[in-house]
Amino acid sequence: MENLSELATVYPNVKIHHFHVDVNNNRLSFKVDLLKQFNLEDGTRYVPHYGFLLAGVAGLPSQVIESAKSITSRIKDKEVRRMEVNYMQYQSIQIAYRVAQRLICLKYSNHDEASIREALQNLKESYIDGRL
Repeated sequence: MENLSELATVYPNVKIHHFHVDVNNNRLSFKVDLLKQFNLEDGTRYVPHYGFLLAGVAGLPSQVIESAKSITSRIKDKEVRRMEVNYMQYQSIQIAYRVAQRLICLKYSNHDEASIREALQNLKESYIDGRL
């Protein structure tokens, strides 16, 4: 789950580590250090479908892995559709929020009247052009 790494941006004491792994011919290859069993490295490492690859290394039957891939694909398709519906449903609210946010920033800014007028004109043009 990629979103777990986002916790490090929210909580300062969260550190992200990963085991170094290479993918060769759709198979996992762990980089093993002779002094340590596995190399634990700082930061994230994105390996597509890591869980499926790890399940294969662990010896799970291919039928179980294929079933999991099918379920994952259906869940992902549903999630994409849900996000598209949400985007369409809430797009106007998001635009209104962005306009309000910029207006509030202008209200409390220290800009002179001419600069504020120019910023309002730019905001209007951005809204009309659909760039918000």
